[in-house]
Amino acid sequence: MSAKQKLLDAEDALWRELHTRLESIRGDLWLKPGVVEDWNPKDLLAHIAVWHASTTDRLESLRMTGELPPHPDVDVFNLEQAERNRDLSLHEVQAMSGASRHRFREEVDLLADEPGDLLTQVVNGNSTDHYREHIPHLDEFLRRA
Repeated sequence: MSAKQKLLDAEDALWRELHTRLESIRGDLWLKPGVVEDWNPKDLLAHIAVWHASTTDRLESLRMTGELPPHPDVDVFNLEQAERNRDLSLHEVQAMSGASRHRFREEVDLLADEPGDLLTQVVNGNSTDHYREHIPHLDEFLRRA
């Protein structure tokens, strides 16, 4: 099995683990703050979606130009994107999440079979590692809810 396929399989497994928690959220709980500071579950889902989209854009740029654009400043990016997406409906965020993850996986699938350490780190940092970061937040939020 190629390193790329291992990346895709690991992403899918951790996505399912994250998504299992999200699927358990019902009704107004989607808008209740406290998942990560004042973020609600909808905000967290939007947060993950925008990182998928940003990473996809960077990988696509690398494929087209041969150069990987720099990683955005995490704090600034998170703040800007949270404000930008705050007023989206849950339905809009769910659609954005599905589309951005699909596009992310398509772009990862276009990588070389052995993408190397840097690209592996980029992909994992914005998928499996990112999901692992937020799964405990969701677990704690759901425990309190």
